[in-house]
Amino acid sequence: MDREDEALGLSAPITRRDFLNQTLIGSGAALMSAACPAHALAEDFTGYGGIGDYAASNGNTEAVMRAAHAMRDGLYDGRPAKDVGDYYVVIVGGGLTALLAAYEIAKATGGKKRCLILENHPVFGGAAKQNEVEVDGVRLIGPQASNDFLPPEPGSGTQLDRLFDELAIPRRYDFQDWPAELKALRFAADNYENMDGFGEANVDVAYWFGKQGWRANIWADDLASAPFSEQVRRDLLTWRRTTGRDGPEAPEILDRMTYKHYLETVKGYHPEVTRFAEPIVGLLGGVGAGAVSVRVGHAYVRDPERAALSFPGGNSMLSRYLAHAVVPGAIPEGRDFPGIANGGIDFAALDRPGQPTRIRLRSTVLRVEHDPAGQSVFVTYERSGAIERVRAPAVIMATGGWVTRRVVADLPAELREAYAAFLHAPALVVNVALRNWRFLYRLNATAVRWMEGEGTLGFCANIRRSMIVGGYAPPLHPDKPALLTFYMGHWGPGEDARTQSVAGRMKMLATSYGEYERTIRAQMTEMFAGSGFEAKRDIAAIILNRWGHARIIQPPGFYYGTDGKPSPREVVAKGFGRVIIAHSELNGAQNYAGAFQHGKRAAEQVMAFL
Repeated sequence: MDREDEALGLSAPITRRDFLNQTLIGSGAALMSAACPAHALAEDFTGYGGIGDYAASNGNTEAVMRAAHAMRDGLYDGRPAKDVGDYYVVIVGGGLTALLAAYEIAKATGGKKRCLILENHPVFGGAAKQNEVEVDGVRLIGPQASNDFLPPEPGSGTQLDRLFDELAIPRRYDFQDWPAELKALRFAADNYENMDGFGEANVDVAYWFGKQGWRANIWADDLASAPFSEQVRRDLLTWRRTTGRDGPEAPEILDRMTYKHYLETVKGYHPEVTRFAEPIVGLLGGVGAGAVSVRVGHAYVRDPERAALSFPGGNSMLSRYLAHAVVPGAIPEGRDFPGIANGGIDFAALDRPGQPTRIRLRSTVLRVEHDPAGQSVFVTYERSGAIERVRAPAVIMATGGWVTRRVVADLPAELREAYAAFLHAPALVVNVALRNWRFLYRLNATAVRWMEGEGTLGFCANIRRSMIVGGYAPPLHPDKPALLTFYMGHWGPGEDARTQSVAGRMKMLATSYGEYERTIRAQMTEMFAGSGFEAKRDIAAIILNRWGHARIIQPPGFYYGTDGKPSPREVVAKGFGRVIIAHSELNGAQNYAGAFQHGKRAAEQVMAFL
């Protein structure tokens, strides 16, 4: 190890060791020789996963990748399956859509019907999971992906309003106190509000302009302090003040053109406006502004009047509430809000024989197919190297299209054609556990953003003002531990969405944990050394959460269709036979609201069937 690596803290044991056992848990012997672009990296792929129930499930781990790619590459083809039971309904996937569907079915049937959830990860929740780490005696919790939410208005009658009532989820929350003796700083309560500049009414954001240094809250003085030309400054201000409120507002029109074309041709803005807007579009839309529709670009303009909130572990709280509702005892301490949030998961309870709903983890579905008579559906899956099969009168595919189109063997040609338009982009969420964040305090900031450039990773990071739940009450002080969270896409230039999605995913999967770690440490050193940051001293841990298919890409025409034809998402949502397809991507974006909407629809279709 050279002097530079030593100075960056690459010798620190917590960030690079202690993960071999967790990456291999649940991998069957047959999977160990499976081919995958990331497998050459083996033990240096998953990295440190933190502590607690989610320590072996930070994003798509190496074990999950092996199993999924073995399925994709046909390594299980021809192996006999053992029949292990019949169910009222089988749900493929264990994320929010699946859990909500199981909850609605249990509610409608009085909990008297057998429901099986098959989930390939070591913990339920899909992207709604959390990272936990302990730094200098302080427990810190952050989201792995699915993050913010808006508490429903009481009595509004919305699906979320009813769900909060039924599950007794509170709508008022306490947050960390900021010491009165320190200078005033504004914090986001989630990890999105700081991203696009529209949330600066609520958050102190410092911008890094490379050799030109830092500028704080650049929108507060109408960009006068930012190193932009007069034309760029004028166009950025017009974009910020009018975007989504002028021009062609018909959603169908916004769905037909790219965001780049809208900004630079329709509006006539300088290309620097596209460059400023592109990172958040690239993260949440999956690809650059030249490959995604205007509808998507407008969708990520935040409303500063109503800031979103985040539970400590993001929307893992929602998945925990639902899992405990469908499997009473899943979280033994789950008698109230603090118990659901802080209690440990009883993994043995999830798949206990005799209970109406069972959650079977580490189970990779290989094949879904109607029986010859078309009256039931067989689901074949791998678990711990064994091939098992279950049968049900109906199956809900509550997983993403990249899985459904591969495992549903008798998928009709119409749906296969529609699925050809479903492209998925990767995303990476990194939680950097800090021993202190005095370096940000000196910048008068709780969030930072930088213009993406050669060798940089991501475009923003922030410290949240965390929700306090029961015994979880970490201090909020620049000299105390905190999580600095990076959200980033892996998009690229150009207008071909498919090329961008594949190239981004291969780049993310082919980059070792060690490479990411070194890049993060070096980048933070370059940006923050001038305000007192030392990577070796100040970084306690780095947790990567890789999501290979995090975003459904919406190129022009994806949402409303073209040439008078229905959109691909509408065709897929019809399902076929006794296979019900339900996933938030059918709304054009993966989020909790879409997950709940389609989970409820799937449950209603099951009840209409049966």
